[in-house]
Amino acid sequence: MKNVLIVDDEKSFLLSLEAGLRQYASSFAVVTASNGKEAVEVLKRSPIDLVVTDLNMPVMGGFELLALMTRSYPDIPVMIMTAYSTPAIKSRVEALGSLRVQEKPIDLKDLAKNIGASLSAMDSSYLKGITLPTFLQLIEAERKTCTLKITSKGVKGFFCFRDGELLDAATGTERGEAAAYTILSWDDVAIEINSICKVTDNHIGKKLNHVVMEAFRIKDERKRAAATAGGGVPGNGAPASSLAALAAPSPAPAPGGGKSESKRQEDRMVPIRAILTEFTKLQGVSAVCLVGRDGFLLDSISNRGFDSEMIGAIASSGYGASESMGKQLGKGAMTMSMSEFELGPVMFSPVGEDSLLVIIAEKDANLGMIRLKLKKEVQALATATSA
Repeated sequence: MKNVLIVDDEKSFLLSLEAGLRQYASSFAVVTASNGKEAVEVLKRSPIDLVVTDLNMPVMGGFELLALMTRSYPDIPVMIMTAYSTPAIKSRVEALGSLRVQEKPIDLKDLAKNIGASLSAMDSSYLKGITLPTFLQLIEAERKTCTLKITSKGVKGFFCFRDGELLDAATGTERGEAAAYTILSWDDVAIEINSICKVTDNHIGKKLNHVVMEAFRIKDERKRAAATAGGGVPGNGAPASSLAALAAPSPAPAPGGGKSESKRQEDRMVPIRAILTEFTKLQGVSAVCLVGRDGFLLDSISNRGFDSEMIGAIASSGYGASESMGKQLGKGAMTMSMSEFELGPVMFSPVGEDSLLVIIAEKDANLGMIRLKLKKEVQALATATSA
């Protein structure tokens, strides 16, 4: 039996949820708390498999509870109950893959469905805890003013928000955008939150979503560079200049006619881009994206103005959920998944162990030709990405 902790300061709302969810007692049991402080006491004395919490509560709010969970209960998945004023931000939060969002007013059947999906994802190790990028997106969505203290392996950093806008970041000798990328590269973080922001000027100058996606890119390139050099991935103690160097212009070709790492990367992408181009020639294909399993966009070609970086994050999340469902049903490894929408289908297929191909099509798309092309080219893509 799974135990679900629901946290909200409206007593009558909690009682109605508790009563309404009794019909699902064969799948999970409900425990309640009226604020974050009570929730912490429940977590201390009872095994909890999922936390469903409101964000705005007295005594200890949802943000403080989530921050504490990153330190003391990092493996317990979370669902958020809130009324989002910006649907686009809600989509970005869910696209990052570490929590689900339940909008108020609550639909009981929808809540039960999302609880069941979260518990299933947890069983497959797909959903674990709340990540730092997701926490930052929540701060933005709720337009919160605060300072976050981020700790990882003894190293500390800070983010400052005013009315949901990221104004500054700092760690060691870095400040602003560079510090933000450094902190977002850390693993296994613990978060502390203070509802004061002393910063008034904007030292970042970019939207949070851009900073998060750029941090994904830098972190991925850092891993690739370390693997190419034959060494391990640098830890949190790596010099900040290593991150700055990755974002700097590519170095000149190596002496003696040898190819620089940048040139080798470009050469490796040539056959990949050629294959992606072939997909865009098929009837009704609007965009094709090659995405890492972590949501990092490797390459894309679009015939329309799609936000390719956002496609990458959403596809990674959707793929994980579909893969989890297949495993739960005993259907084996996924070969292709397709979702039909009013304005056309979205298809994705795994490419090797680390990537997936996303195809966005129109209503008049030739799905048969797309499937044939997938079967023909996926192995070639897998070979090219692993070269």
